[in-house]
Formats: sequence, C-alpha cells, structure tokens
Amino acid sequence: MEGRDNMKTLYHDNELDNAIFFSHYIMVMKDGRMIGGGTIEAYNDSEVQVGNRQYSRKKSTFIVSPAPQISIYF
Repeated sequence: MEGRDNMKTLYHDNELDNAIFFSHYIMVMKDGRMIGGGTIEAYNDSEVQVGNRQYSRKKSTFIVSPAPQISIYF
C-alpha cells in the first residue's frame, strides 16, 4: 500500500471487521487533524477502539493508511 491513492476511509462495520482481520494500520482524523493511529481493537455502534483509545464514530474519520516509519505519541 503506497501513496495517497491507496488510503481508504472506513464507514461500515464490514470495513472495520476487515481492518481488524488484516491488522491494517488506521489513521484517526478529526477536523482535518490526525488525532490517533494504530490497529482497531474493537468497535460498537458509537465508538471505535484504536490501540487503547476510544474514538467517536460520528466525530472521527478512520482511514486505512501505511504505518508511520517513526513513533507518534498522542
């Protein structure tokens, strides 16, 4: 997966399930800023757990992307 063309926004439960199954790196965005990232651990109708943090499904955007080459702390 290289380049911006391969980045995919996740909207539906089956897309979240695939991201969990394939251990895709997920970039969490809110208001145009990256606020988190990692693999999806769990989700429900209102939240998605990426790493050890919970993010609102309504207020956040979840994008499959290449994993960063450096450590990023949020």
